[in-house]
Amino acid sequence: MAKAEPDAHLEALVRQGSRAAVAVVFVVSASNWLGWATGTERLTRVFRSWPQMTPWAALLIATLAGAVLAQSGEPSRSRVWVGRGLAAATATAALAILAEYVTGRSLSLDQVWFPGGVRALPRTWPGRPSPHTGVTVLLLAIAVGLTRVDRVAVRVIRTACLVSALAVPFVVLTAYTFQALSVVEVAPSNSMGIATAVGLVLLVAAAFGARPDWNPVAWLLARPDGRALLRLGALFAALPIVIALSRLAFLALGVREDVVWALSISVSAVIIGVTVFYLSQREQRLLIDRAHLIREREDAEARYRILAENAVDAVVHLRGTRVVWISPSVEATFGLAPESWIGSDFNSHVHTDDVKFMSVGEQCSATDEPAIERFRINRGDGGFHWVDCRSKAYVDADGEDDGVIAALRVVDDQVEFERRLEHLARFDVLTGLVNRAEALDRLEAALDGPRVDGRHIGILFCDIDGFKRINDTYGHAVGDIVLAALAARIRECVRHGDTVGRTGGDEILVLLPAVRDLDAVANIAESIRCRAAEPIEYPGGIINATLSIGATLAVPGEDATTATARADEAMYRAKETGRNTVVQV
Repeated sequence: MAKAEPDAHLEALVRQGSRAAVAVVFVVSASNWLGWATGTERLTRVFRSWPQMTPWAALLIATLAGAVLAQSGEPSRSRVWVGRGLAAATATAALAILAEYVTGRSLSLDQVWFPGGVRALPRTWPGRPSPHTGVTVLLLAIAVGLTRVDRVAVRVIRTACLVSALAVPFVVLTAYTFQALSVVEVAPSNSMGIATAVGLVLLVAAAFGARPDWNPVAWLLARPDGRALLRLGALFAALPIVIALSRLAFLALGVREDVVWALSISVSAVIIGVTVFYLSQREQRLLIDRAHLIREREDAEARYRILAENAVDAVVHLRGTRVVWISPSVEATFGLAPESWIGSDFNSHVHTDDVKFMSVGEQCSATDEPAIERFRINRGDGGFHWVDCRSKAYVDADGEDDGVIAALRVVDDQVEFERRLEHLARFDVLTGLVNRAEALDRLEAALDGPRVDGRHIGILFCDIDGFKRINDTYGHAVGDIVLAALAARIRECVRHGDTVGRTGGDEILVLLPAVRDLDAVANIAESIRCRAAEPIEYPGGIINATLSIGATLAVPGEDATTATARADEAMYRAKETGRNTVVQV
């Protein structure tokens, strides 16, 4: 079974949500520090009866937010190590906080930051985060530090740490929402502030979103109902928030405390119910639209399949090679009336060069796969068409084999296109020379082939002098004219059977099989150099260009790379000795 592809849109939404959660954590932390710095108590807690978020707690969650952000998306190696360093620093601080609680000894760090404000708190160590916060931050720091360690065991550990880190702040947040602080022993002296709980919950969500390719996020993204599950989770998380906001609204309106909860829950149920109804109707409409699209696609595919299987130029029924019946479309396609085909030998209509390669008309079983061949059919005007012939055994109404039915489809354009592709794969468009791959293949073939006594393979490596200056001064259009002109002149100077190929921007390789010695190679190179140095006309005037040429003989037993490298080295020596010259090696 093929693995489901992740929902790209949903994955982008998860990534954006992760970054948004980190941004909220930064805002909460900054607001907390501002509250401590200015003495604005409402920035450090919602109600006076609730515990404040300590400056150290704000620093820890902000540091973890930075660690998550550094490792989100597609981070570089340096960003990953920055994130790990921040996570390690946070874990160390959390361990120190927990050690203080366990040993009963204080390092007094909790009173270093905003000492005036924190010393006024009714706590033994006023600025220190609670034990609940310390444990949660430690688990979260471990998970964040393992974000980019790609091992199965690490994934399990990371997921377990994140789930465990979510437990305490989620319970605390629920207790705040439903005013059940006594259930979790939330008191100003020893527990987690609501801003801390919100920040930690957001960090857990951001940490999950930092690796959407890991479960459980990967599982969610791969599911076809991933968006629906995400909406369901959002509604589940939104329920206590809506209840809390409704409660605050009713209290602000002066509603009695004993009826606030009933009204809040009722209003929240209505809001969530309306939202669920809207989303379900929207999902239903999407499913209906998708069903319509699938049905239309299936109908279109069925129509296309019928057209593809039947839209042929001609259909012919053969017994052996004798034409029994042929469709009327044959006249428009090949210029001969059906009557001139029926009773004739099918091979007589096939191009003489292709008859020996085709097997249309041979008896085959009805269960065999259709045979596909390509050959030429003669036209009435003396020309021919390339056709793809799809043939299969023909079964009559009685279920008996009755020769072969063949569909002939004209593919002239396709054949021409394939030939052009083959030409482009072997030849340079600008100069008409063979390209690098073809030139090296020919050289390899010559090196591997039999040698005639006293004959060698000569190699010339030509490079246009100052070609970059020509392009920069006159433009690339003139550069192309120069390159094409020099390529044509080189071909004029070589023998029939020699190969001239463009191997780079302005580099041309010449292969000279069956030369007597290096002097013969040098003579051809010199004639090329002299012919190339003649003025070249272009629409704006005349330009002079020269070649630096390296000449060598291939050594028996060496490969094409070694031989061309030696010629290339000789060419560079020609450049160094003044250009417009031939150097032999």
